[in-house]
Amino acid sequence: MIKFFRKIRQNLLSEGKTGKYFKYAIGEIVLLVIGILVALQINNWNTRRIENQEERQIYLQIKNKIEDDKIEFERTNDINNYLSQQSEKANTLISNKNYGAIDTLAYLTIQLSQYSDFQRNGKLHENLINSGDIKLLQNQDIISQLQNLELTYNSVNKLEDIHWEIIIKELSPELKGVINYSSLEVIKPDKLYAVEMQNLFFESIYLTKGKDSIYRKAIKEINDIIALIDTETELKK
Repeated sequence: MIKFFRKIRQNLLSEGKTGKYFKYAIGEIVLLVIGILVALQINNWNTRRIENQEERQIYLQIKNKIEDDKIEFERTNDINNYLSQQSEKANTLISNKNYGAIDTLAYLTIQLSQYSDFQRNGKLHENLINSGDIKLLQNQDIISQLQNLELTYNSVNKLEDIHWEIIIKELSPELKGVINYSSLEVIKPDKLYAVEMQNLFFESIYLTKGKDSIYRKAIKEINDIIALIDTETELKK
């Protein structure tokens, strides 16, 4: 093709058609520029197509991760709410001084050592920054909500840490010598019905209610992000 254009230019010069030669040369330059622009456009389109695919893949990975987290939150909150109900039952037994249900109260007291624990690393937003993947994500709403979700995960972990500290620092010392752990025999029944023990159950109720609230908040935020990701990935098919 280049030889063809060169031959035309040479013919025009040899025939003394200088005006036509310059017009033709300008036209050839215009065609060349257009060709370069088209090539750049195709390259940009192809680059963006690849980036869209990468972006879509990252969104799908995020979705899979938080869907697993949602299942874990729901499972963990089921445990949390069960323990909350048990603490409320124990609180009622102590308030009513129901010594006829002392074996039940002993069992419920031992259950105070159990607590819901969400076993996940919620640093989604931070990991995206560290990996550099966040630069590929165009939807700022998703990025913002992931950041909020990370803060919610942190709040979950703080509440669970508080719950664990209460078990270790308050419950364990209070239960020593009160109940035989192996047989569940109550050694000091009066202490089992004392205000100190009732306060521990009250703390458990308060904490489990707070955890239920933060678990539900996390689940809602996950659902919102999934909805945004579904819309975004559909557009990038």
